[in-house]
Amino acid sequence: MAELEATDVRAWQDAASTAFVPLLCTSLAPGFTAHLESVPLSGGVSLARIMSGPLRVERTVQLARQSGDDDLLLSLQLKSTGDVHQHGRTARLVPGAAALYETNRPYLLDQPRAGQDLIVLRVPRRRLGLKDALVSDLCGRTMDGSVPGMAAFNGYVFGIIAGRSQLTAQARQELGQISADLLALALRSFAGLRGTGWDNDQTLLQSAKAYIRRHLGDPNLGVERLARALNVSQRKLHSLFSSTGETPAAYARRLRMEHAASLLAARPQTNQAIHAIATACGFRDTSTFTRTFRQAYQCSPTQWLLLADQGDEQTL
Repeated sequence: MAELEATDVRAWQDAASTAFVPLLCTSLAPGFTAHLESVPLSGGVSLARIMSGPLRVERTVQLARQSGDDDLLLSLQLKSTGDVHQHGRTARLVPGAAALYETNRPYLLDQPRAGQDLIVLRVPRRRLGLKDALVSDLCGRTMDGSVPGMAAFNGYVFGIIAGRSQLTAQARQELGQISADLLALALRSFAGLRGTGWDNDQTLLQSAKAYIRRHLGDPNLGVERLARALNVSQRKLHSLFSSTGETPAAYARRLRMEHAASLLAARPQTNQAIHAIATACGFRDTSTFTRTFRQAYQCSPTQWLLLADQGDEQTL
């Protein structure tokens, strides 16, 4: 966690450019001050609370081109008001409303009123599992309480900021993934409300697969939880997977076994115990893991290792 104070807009420009991406900041208000509290989580995901006077923040065309940044930012307004301009659209923010914007394109944050208080979530684009065209279409639009899951998302990020001093390294690791997942779900809900056409079966299927891949190590991962995370019925979820020839459970099981095989292959270097591999693949006990592995590969994990070693010797 890091905190910093700025007593002039130039100092704030330097601080904000370091914390986020290179920016151009201006303010006509006398006696400008700003305060930032940043909370790094994991995988490039971070949260920051910003309190400042009236401010204009611009990501110019030149800055966007010069920088290699491709992350996404979401501003959640807590107090006062402001506008987010991107792609020729304007998102008007009041307390409780949010807006998404992408750092690889120019944008403008116009906050002309005093008492600015907002939370900014930074997420690498790849963590969301959404198509670039969909992301761009959602930028510069107001996300308010009418978006399913938005109120819960707002409470979640505010809770992290409020309890930042108690966060352990393990909590940060988990919260980074959860934050990305919750934002992706909120954005999919937003896309569905707008009727963009992007929230179709193929998009939902890819989102479901991405969610499964991210939670392979979670023994509580199941069809009910997956359906709830995607805000669809279990029947709809099975319908989505019917085109692939696999059920959701079969898809998760196959990925877990492939992950197990890769961990077993690395065992000569890692010395990872079989029970640890089972846990990493989402199994609560070794016996169930071994039985599932045998069904997939017609041998036990130990036998698989021996066969792999024999194959290496024959190759030599």
